[in-house]
Amino acid sequence: MELTFLFLNASLMALSHCVGMCGGVVLAYCQSKFAPQTPLRIQLCAHTLYNLGRVSMYVLVGFLAFLGFHGLLEVLAKALDLPRMRLQGGVLVSVGVLMALFALGFFLHLKSPLGLSGGFFAKGFKSLFSTPSLPSFYALGLLNGLLPCGMVYWFVLNALARPNLASALEVMLVLGLATFAPMFVFGALFGNFLSSKWRAWFQKAAFVLLLGFAGHTIYMGAKMLGHA
Repeated sequence: MELTFLFLNASLMALSHCVGMCGGVVLAYCQSKFAPQTPLRIQLCAHTLYNLGRVSMYVLVGFLAFLGFHGLLEVLAKALDLPRMRLQGGVLVSVGVLMALFALGFFLHLKSPLGLSGGFFAKGFKSLFSTPSLPSFYALGLLNGLLPCGMVYWFVLNALARPNLASALEVMLVLGLATFAPMFVFGALFGNFLSSKWRAWFQKAAFVLLLGFAGHTIYMGAKMLGHA
């Protein structure tokens, strides 16, 4: 049931956020990588590969973040001589607070402070935009999946709060699959298929769900600490 709500949350965010933020990348590769005579089946295949690249990167980021995070927890638990559950409870509360902050940043359109070098992305996109081969669309999706994004950070934090690697990967896969259809349709239609009014509504609904999950994470952490 929780994954269903996460999927709904990601879908709302995709309709209100992803189309606007990553839609420019889609429009750019449509203009630079598709010729007027490019068959529709090739275009659809390209859109599929691009979105599969994004999904792959989201899952990979979740995988690496989860392993690194829980490995660090083990080291800290031993170094500080603290029970693992108590330490994890404190971390969950912190993660929940961060999730709430990222939710607020998403709603207020605040720029993320965790961005990577703009030059790296500029060079990567420039190179991939000039390459018409189908594999380059998958590579473009991989690069797009690394773009600084508060929405992705929120889902990574949610994944870190999971008890095991499998459930963490499920969270990131849900993010990828929920954003797949809106971005695919946007690319296929090559246009803006949602009015600003509907985007604003989806954004508000997503914000409420984001805060709800953040509150749930804080509650679970407090419960582990013995304060609930």
